[in-house]
Amino acid sequence: MKGRVDAITIPALRNGEGDPSYPAGFRVTPQTRSLASAVIVRKTGAEAVPSLTCRDFRRSDLDLVPSLFKKGLDNFLVVFGDPYPGYQIEDYDFRKTEDLIRGVLSVFDGQRPCIGAVTNQYAKDQEREISRTLRKVDAGADYVVTNTAFDDRLVLDHADRLRSQGLKAPIFVQVSIPSGLKNLLFVSRKFGIPVPEEVRQTLSRNPFGGGIQIAARAYTALRNEVSGIHFSYLHRSHNPIPAYTHLLDAIETDGKLTVSIQAALRH
Repeated sequence: MKGRVDAITIPALRNGEGDPSYPAGFRVTPQTRSLASAVIVRKTGAEAVPSLTCRDFRRSDLDLVPSLFKKGLDNFLVVFGDPYPGYQIEDYDFRKTEDLIRGVLSVFDGQRPCIGAVTNQYAKDQEREISRTLRKVDAGADYVVTNTAFDDRLVLDHADRLRSQGLKAPIFVQVSIPSGLKNLLFVSRKFGIPVPEEVRQTLSRNPFGGGIQIAARAYTALRNEVSGIHFSYLHRSHNPIPAYTHLLDAIETDGKLTVSIQAALRH
């Protein structure tokens, strides 16, 4: 991947209902795994983008961020984070993403990290989602990343609405590589992501090659409309490198568009 993508994002994903599952008294959060992995990736010379989540981040963690910055982690994606079962928002030190963004930036004087935030083009209340996205940018986010996009028109309409409401920050669109139709439909049902019939048919005819084809088509359609493309692989239990390699072979990257990929870490 070196020299072919601009950055590697490392999500802070939960592993099942009982996560984190470590020996009693030794609690390692998904966020800790993301940060530790990012430090390792950064040592290879690749740009790493770990996740900071409202779910895992505590005020006592704020002092850690400048030291990570000194280690070369100068990009962070700040998200709310999928909550643990039975969570209580009252237990969160940062109850909104924009609060966490402000908290992180408050410990820097002068040079500071680049902060990314997310925007959801599938939110039922689009007016509320646009307002939330703008608040994240007002808090200090330098760019926003969309949810995974299988419908070019839908995600571009969302981007247009954001810009019409005053968004100046760069917009990156997430494009996912599905590993097959079953995998895609599972993600679609779980997260409420609509899947065009053309995409379903492509995967039905060719499960692996079809996923590459879908992502390559989306890249071609979106590359001149947004500031960057963020590729992800939908099947967490599979090694994503072969899929990313085939995809990068299939598309033409000219260095003018920011391209990032998402690591799929298993613990």
